[in-house]
Amino acid sequence: MQPDKTSLNLLSFVMVLIGGCSIPSDPIRLEGVTMGTTYQVKYIPKSNVKAPTTIKIGIDSVLKEINRQMSTYIPDSEISSFNRLESTKSIPVSEEFHYVVNRSVYWAEKTNGAFDITIFPLLFLWGFGPGGKGFPDIFPDSTAILKRLLHVGSKNILIENHTLKKLDKFISIDLNAIAKGFGVDAVYKYLISQDISDMMVEIGGEVRAKGNNSKSKPWTIAIERPSLSGDILEGFDWIVNLENKAMATSGDYRNYFEVEGKIYSHEIDPRTGYPSITGVASATVIAPNCTDADAIATALMIMNVDEGMKLIEDLPQVEALLLIRDKSNQFISLQSSGMNARSIGKDS
Repeated sequence: MQPDKTSLNLLSFVMVLIGGCSIPSDPIRLEGVTMGTTYQVKYIPKSNVKAPTTIKIGIDSVLKEINRQMSTYIPDSEISSFNRLESTKSIPVSEEFHYVVNRSVYWAEKTNGAFDITIFPLLFLWGFGPGGKGFPDIFPDSTAILKRLLHVGSKNILIENHTLKKLDKFISIDLNAIAKGFGVDAVYKYLISQDISDMMVEIGGEVRAKGNNSKSKPWTIAIERPSLSGDILEGFDWIVNLENKAMATSGDYRNYFEVEGKIYSHEIDPRTGYPSITGVASATVIAPNCTDADAIATALMIMNVDEGMKLIEDLPQVEALLLIRDKSNQFISLQSSGMNARSIGKDS
């Protein structure tokens, strides 16, 4: 997938693995490019595991197949074929594509439409997507927005065994807000199939970890607070031990646009057709898998703070850390009750 400006640099926090104390130099490290961003995999080698070059070939094969299924930038991908279809007949789809669309529809319902993959027509209108020019100089015409909103809504996708069906033949979907998370999970499962049990998988800032590093400690992620200018402040604000969990971040501190002197988020609210105005600058979510973490993080950018935090508190095994832009244009943080992000210099 070659994401447009909505999906490039979407991280609200820059998440990096802490060097020295938690990430020793001896794990195998593999890197590459996918979905318009980079990936890295770290794992502790064992005698029965194949050579790193062979493992990397397998990783690249997994990610190439996901792109073939879910990239709107590939004309003959599954998603492109689905979007072109102006019919309400059921069509067969791959197991992976079916799963991601199914989870997307699930999260659309759980978030009252704050997360919705049928937003694709609105993204085009705002200048995002294949061939888009990026952030607009002026707002799109309100009539055009309302016209496209008529064809937004995951309720218009019928999911059956191995098939998908459009109930509105004019809907089209975009999976950028969930595909990286799914990619992380797919690589994670591939590594497990290769008898790798201690690993960290990261694609564009979305992370999933299993087991321990070579010092028998959990993989540790550091989270930096950004400056208002989009530059990164020196040092870390929080650290998180990622013990057999996944973490995803969505945010707008780098991706925003200005119209008539007012700053707007790059996140388009599928319910209104306009940029989100909740003040949430970024959302980091920890969940059992990265597919769900990715979707939830996107939804938290759209939902108001109280609504979003209630969602998190109601979800089992899910925690979140929000970075909120206050009235004085400063960042404040808010954590869910079970979030284990520790403020560096205080609790670490």
